Amino acid sequence: MATSAAGRGACYNAATAPRGRRLAEELNPTMARLQAEQQVRLDDGAGLRVADAQFLGESRFEWSLFSGYDSIRALTYSASIPAIVRMLDKHDFTRFECVFGCESTLHDIKQVLAFQQVAAGDVRSAIKGLSDPRHVHILEQVRNGRAAFRVLRKQIAHAKLYLLEDEQSGQTRVIIGSANLSETAFSGRQPETLVKFDNDELAWEHYVRMYNMIRDEASDQIELPPDRISKANIELSEIPAISGNVELVIHDVGADERLTLDVPNQIKRFEKVAAATNPLLTAVVPPFRNGAQRITPQIKHEIRQIRLVKTTDESDNRYFSLDRAAGEASLDGEPFSLEWDGDKVQTDAELMIDYFKNYEGAFRGNVARLQRDYFTLWAWLYFSPFMCDLRNLALIRNEDIIRYPSFAVVFGKSNCGKSTLLDMLTTSMFGKAHTVDKVSFTISNLRALQQGYKRFPAVFDDIGRQAFNRHGREIIKDEMPPPTDEFPGFVLSMNAEPTAFPDEIVKRCLMIYTTTALPPHNESLRQAMDSRIRRVTRELTGHLYRRYLADAMDNLSGNPLPEDWLLLSSETLRDIIVDAAPDAESAAAWLRPISWLDYADKRYDRVKTRLDDLLRPSAMLKNEGDAPNGWLLEENRALVVEQRDAFGRRGFNWEDVPSTLIDEDASSGGRTVLHRAALQEFLGRPLAPDRRWWPFPKRR
Repeated sequence: MATSAAGRGACYNAATAPRGRRLAEELNPTMARLQAEQQVRLDDGAGLRVADAQFLGESRFEWSLFSGYDSIRALTYSASIPAIVRMLDKHDFTRFECVFGCESTLHDIKQVLAFQQVAAGDVRSAIKGLSDPRHVHILEQVRNGRAAFRVLRKQIAHAKLYLLEDEQSGQTRVIIGSANLSETAFSGRQPETLVKFDNDELAWEHYVRMYNMIRDEASDQIELPPDRISKANIELSEIPAISGNVELVIHDVGADERLTLDVPNQIKRFEKVAAATNPLLTAVVPPFRNGAQRITPQIKHEIRQIRLVKTTDESDNRYFSLDRAAGEASLDGEPFSLEWDGDKVQTDAELMIDYFKNYEGAFRGNVARLQRDYFTLWAWLYFSPFMCDLRNLALIRNEDIIRYPSFAVVFGKSNCGKSTLLDMLTTSMFGKAHTVDKVSFTISNLRALQQGYKRFPAVFDDIGRQAFNRHGREIIKDEMPPPTDEFPGFVLSMNAEPTAFPDEIVKRCLMIYTTTALPPHNESLRQAMDSRIRRVTRELTGHLYRRYLADAMDNLSGNPLPEDWLLLSSETLRDIIVDAAPDAESAAAWLRPISWLDYADKRYDRVKTRLDDLLRPSAMLKNEGDAPNGWLLEENRALVVEQRDAFGRRGFNWEDVPSTLIDEDASSGGRTVLHRAALQEFLGRPLAPDRRWWPFPKRR
């Protein structure tokens, strides 16, 4: 039977551990302490454990796996806090306890404090995000001692463990495996495995002992005072590790054991907090002596007196979360109201119309096209908090996920107003502009932002070509969602025009390209434009976006995966603005709904223009070899010949030309072969030969 086989190896370790501890206690109290710490380190995943088991079968995961029990004890990553609080909301557990671990080994008290500050804030935020009755119920359970949230210190806890028990019937269930308690891990979209032991006495005793040891010797309880639960961010004085007047000892794990797992979101978050707290803590926290860092009650008291004033860049804990079912939202852990005032919506609408009108008369080029493209970007940015839901649902339904881009790339000449537009739009959404430092544009940081920002758009300004190719292309091409239910849209602004974008990037992003710009030599015009933009940004109220969110959620409620999200978003924007300012539609030609197909048909316009110029009639050759550069027709294909420079480069960059137009097998060196029929369809014109090369007709 699985009950006996599953516990044999585990039972051996569990049975011998008490005898070892008793012997050590008789010989040396210090040895007992070290052995207990080593036991915690092994059982929580820092050491590799092997449990003998027997395979009986397998089945698809269902949330009912957690049903039928009145008690749960869980050990998981703190990244799973929102998911486990949601589970407690859906199940009627009369007793529950959660110990949250970390994806990284904590080296010293500074990292312990930073990690616990982030984790405790997440617990408060997750509980506050529940409906009021469940919110109150969980807090009541905490007050009467039937519920507890704890957070690890000192050691890494890589194990995922769930202990379920029904006290009346005596039924037990142990669940272990690779899946954290999160919607993504349990959705089936990732290759995860769980193992359960039902009513296995030996397995139950072993894993309960393991859990209790971790809880009692390596964790601190998170305090949840009802009068301060509305404040998600906590101060140093509220961090569990420095509460009480008992000496805390942090043992150095050694450089060889300082392992960091490849799950960067939580690590990045508490490292940012640690960076903000380190300068002040350095003067208070003692160094390691004999491999230990002792935090006395006096030192705890001094730490609690520290009050941090952190800049936005020093502590980047922003995120935006939506609960579409409840119609609620939160920003940085605080409630984000979806109630809107009609007069303030009108104010915002008129300000936005004035902003777009500023392009007329000041910018040089195709201003109407610029306004239209920027309105498309506006529609995408406002809708971006919903894009994660659409992408997840499209993946589950095996739909075309490319139609739901999570990246927008705005590029072209400088002075096109890209940066000021993005600042204005994000201010209209959340009250202030925020741009992520472009130094943070790396693959690991992008992955961290995907999970840490939730639905808050991540805006990068002035990204260079080299950084984009090295870090951006890989994450854009990755169509699998990150291991979180909520993730943001990314906006990349590139001031210098890049040479090309491959079609694999173009089709996965919202591409906005413009050469319409403000004349750089006209300083008075620039100052007047800047003054008007600052006025608009300063007077925005945010109520237009609140109404947009409420209306968009209503529109999505009947169709969770719309065929054309861009049409839905642009129509919602148009309707709100016209309702608030009835004259807007006739005064603003750019204020018209746009469909995804309308946009998609135009995103290759820049490539068409360059390719059309390359294949101009005056550059056509009669025979290959007549000139070093040119093109000619051969029945069902077109040949382009180019002379390479001293570095082997060609004059035309073919990277952004759709790959379906190029015959890769026939192309080589400085000779590019194109499929004639597909090329003519792409350009929208026939490739008729230049009549200069036609033979004159014979006279009769």
